[in-house]
Amino acid sequence: MAENANDKSVQFLYGTKGGRVLLHAILALRVPKLLGVALRSPFSRFYIKSFVQKNGIDMTGFEGVKFKSFNDFFTRKKEISFDSDLTHLISPADSLLSVYEITEDAKFHIKGFDYTLEDFFEPERFDMTKKDTTELFKGGLCLIFRLCATDYHRYCYIDNGTQNGNHFIQGSLYSVQPLAAENFRLYTKNRRSWTILDTENFGKIAQIEVGAFSVGGIKNNIEIGSFKKGEEKGYFDLHGSTIVLLLQKDKVRILEEIKKITGTGIEHRVKIGEHVAEKL
Repeated sequence: MAENANDKSVQFLYGTKGGRVLLHAILALRVPKLLGVALRSPFSRFYIKSFVQKNGIDMTGFEGVKFKSFNDFFTRKKEISFDSDLTHLISPADSLLSVYEITEDAKFHIKGFDYTLEDFFEPERFDMTKKDTTELFKGGLCLIFRLCATDYHRYCYIDNGTQNGNHFIQGSLYSVQPLAAENFRLYTKNRRSWTILDTENFGKIAQIEVGAFSVGGIKNNIEIGSFKKGEEKGYFDLHGSTIVLLLQKDKVRILEEIKKITGTGIEHRVKIGEHVAEKL
């Protein structure tokens, strides 16, 4: 199956009327939470071998490791390499990358839906103003890094800098596969956590971690403090999820190859720490 294709279950749940009725019932009954409990149990470790074989996951460095549960395997930690050139913006995760322009009125268009920056931040929830959030990114870029279930689910900082708190929004747990994005405003409906990174080389960057079906946890390592490029920022619990970076106007130039591919609506495969844009 192609990486940007939809699973058969997603095709039914999001692509048919009956499926969408069932989907809302599943979410109302909190099935994702129950599934998460099961995949954190010791019995779930018997699922690991078949999952690895089915998806061709590289387990180099984990030979002989006895995982306590599927979630223990899923959140495994490994050494990563990254582009250390400080003029290079790197990918925060193994993922499929899409790039969108943010208009001067703070909107952008994804899969048939118009989104506003205010939808992302919900600043009033945190006693913040549009000036604190939305106005920072008018005319900038929105980079969406969609993680597949088979990807490494830890993510890193994309530059040196400081942050001043994480802002958590409890939401739904829709799938983040393409068909789901065509039927629901995923990026503002789903559970998410955002922070504004004050970076040394790329100005202020908003990073939003978005949860997905059965991904109950968004675990960030620090609330307030400094960070270094390539350091682990946090990790997701279970299955696919998404990271969104909002960049200020005229701060970076997307690599031409990536710009050409994503400009046609196709997601571009990137690895954690990979060079994706350059400082202007």
